[in-house]
Amino acid sequence: MNRTALHLELRNALEISDELRRHEHALGDDRLAGDLAYLEAMFSELERDVGRSHTDPLVRRGRVARTLLLTIQSIKAHRANVPMRLRGRFRLLLASTMRVVDALFDPDAPVASKPLFGVLPLLRAIPQDAHVMLDHAGYAAALLSALVARTPAARFVGANLALSGTAISKLTDQRLGSLHVVSIETHEGFDLAWAAAAIASPFVFGYAREDRAASAIQIVAGAFAITCALFTNYRAKHGVTPPRRSKGGPRIRRLPGMRQPPSENEDEGDGPTRIRRHPEVERALEGLSFATTNWGPRRPAQ
Repeated sequence: MNRTALHLELRNALEISDELRRHEHALGDDRLAGDLAYLEAMFSELERDVGRSHTDPLVRRGRVARTLLLTIQSIKAHRANVPMRLRGRFRLLLASTMRVVDALFDPDAPVASKPLFGVLPLLRAIPQDAHVMLDHAGYAAALLSALVARTPAARFVGANLALSGTAISKLTDQRLGSLHVVSIETHEGFDLAWAAAAIASPFVFGYAREDRAASAIQIVAGAFAITCALFTNYRAKHGVTPPRRSKGGPRIRRLPGMRQPPSENEDEGDGPTRIRRHPEVERALEGLSFATTNWGPRRPAQ
């Protein structure tokens, strides 16, 4: 994982761990909130180290990676306490943490993809380079279906399947790719969509009976692509991933004995008052996010 990708992954992990820590603290799970706070502190320190261009961010990588693994094991032991609405964010945190750990142990190794939908691939048995070769075999089969097709619809579908598959393969962040602008997770999702389109097109466009040869080739290519996608060990060359923005903490709830601090024009009083919600501010990924910020030059004092 290169330095930029590691910096972005650390920012993602920092955002999500901070968000989950605030939720768990509000829910009263102090043990899990403490583990998340410790994880957040480690990510913050690593993020500062990686951001220093004149230093080596991986000097203490072995010790830090082992500490991260121990913390993650402690968090996993209490994962049943995480509410269902936060389980998806929890899985993202685990995936980001494991990417950081892998980068600390071996910075030059290909980066494992994050689980798609939390469960895919089912088994990481097919190496990434072998998967690329199998992908191109499927795209060649789609092109063959266009050449043997007797109907315009089958010819159009076959040609588009071949062209789109070849283009996404060249753009993917993988060792045999060219431009490395498409994340490996996006490529995995495209593989499944491509396979579904190849299988469904003969029936959707109505040429399954009229053009049996082209239809059979496309259906077999789609089924083969799905099988490969479910059992591929997807790995990226650089590991660049889309930025994850914090969704903020929980709403502040009115609890017995709590009072809203009085404003300048109010008396403090003795009775409980209604507590306003204070919206959480989403932190931008400095230098790595296309999210807008309100930063700018200071105006001169009047």
